[in-house]
Amino acid sequence: MSRLIGLLALTLCLILSAFAGTGHAGTDDDDFRRGLTAFNAGDYEAALQAWRPLAEKNEPRSLAGIGFMYHRGMGVRADDREAAAWLLRAAERGQAEGQLMLGILYYYGRGVPQSYVQAYAWCELAEINGNADATLCRDAALESIPDADREKAFRLVVELRDRQPSSR
Repeated sequence: MSRLIGLLALTLCLILSAFAGTGHAGTDDDDFRRGLTAFNAGDYEAALQAWRPLAEKNEPRSLAGIGFMYHRGMGVRADDREAAAWLLRAAERGQAEGQLMLGILYYYGRGVPQSYVQAYAWCELAEINGNADATLCRDAALESIPDADREKAFRLVVELRDRQPSSR
């Protein structure tokens, strides 16, 4: 359990470092970077001010960042239900770190109904989308799924993958 929580903290670091050099030139990217700089400086209010307008446009990095902030109570009241809502929006857009964090919430039933099937599916997608840290979550969830539900978990991965944007 502590390994997965540690993995969640590591994921935030990876999100922040991965975003530092990615994106497209333009206003949204500049706004995201401004929010990231504020987040890294501990100015969570400024990070939220920069990221919320982007999140309203479904910008996946901002959605995942806000979801993490709600999960950890950074600049907002800690609220795993709210975190899960933001992370789901990021995850549905193929954002690998959002998928991993959502999978971990499902694994522990924090803010969402506990489901090893959902945890497996989201963590598998995170790995497919390039997050190597998702392996621990995926494997722990798979080991916890009763044999009778494993086929359901595998089908869910395909269903969720097929709903993601093709550009991811």
